[in-house]
Amino acid sequence: MTPEELVRIYPCLYHMANVGSWPSIQSEGLLSTRQLVDACNPPQAIRQAILRQRRPDSISLTHPTQGPVIVRDQAPLREDNLRASLNGMSVQEWLDMLNNRVFFWLHPDRLSTLLQARLYRNREHDVLTVDTHSLVAAYATRIRLSPINSGCTIFPNATRGPNTFLRIEDYPYYERRRRRPTKDAIVELAVLDGVPDIGDHVLRVERRRGPDVLAVLYNRP
Repeated sequence: MTPEELVRIYPCLYHMANVGSWPSIQSEGLLSTRQLVDACNPPQAIRQAILRQRRPDSISLTHPTQGPVIVRDQAPLREDNLRASLNGMSVQEWLDMLNNRVFFWLHPDRLSTLLQARLYRNREHDVLTVDTHSLVAAYATRIRLSPINSGCTIFPNATRGPNTFLRIEDYPYYERRRRRPTKDAIVELAVLDGVPDIGDHVLRVERRRGPDVLAVLYNRP
């Protein structure tokens, strides 16, 4: 796959953030979990709870300039199924990989599924719509594509390992597209080490609860 094909097929990307997080994201960038922990510098025990194990619940931290911030839970990441699905990686290596990236859905149906999932449907979220062309132009070398939801192992499913995430040019899009709809040909786009200038790439930010748009927080002029 080429970057141009990625942009043409998936012109927008979607990121679901905790409610109220858009101002800090706009100011500080879209940080990976590890970057957020480093910025907040919590006690070692809390750092370990966030980075060295699966997070069953969200954890609140205090950012030095932005105040309270939330590290999202990993409730859909069942460790028994994760361990059984891994090939060539340990559970900790998989968690490290997730903690070092920020994630986007490439298809609005994937976003809708997450917003209406049992764990999240009654909560409010800040949802970012991002210009794929702009993000790819700035971060192509740090972008990785995944054929699965890397953070969900509620049911035993695809094998996971070092080759789950591939560079754009290495991703077998057309091979997968022969057997799957567009929304399933690529499931996730990840950017290594966050997107500090995410505000330059955002098209729209909405406050959402389930399928409902409660407010528009930002709309690019």
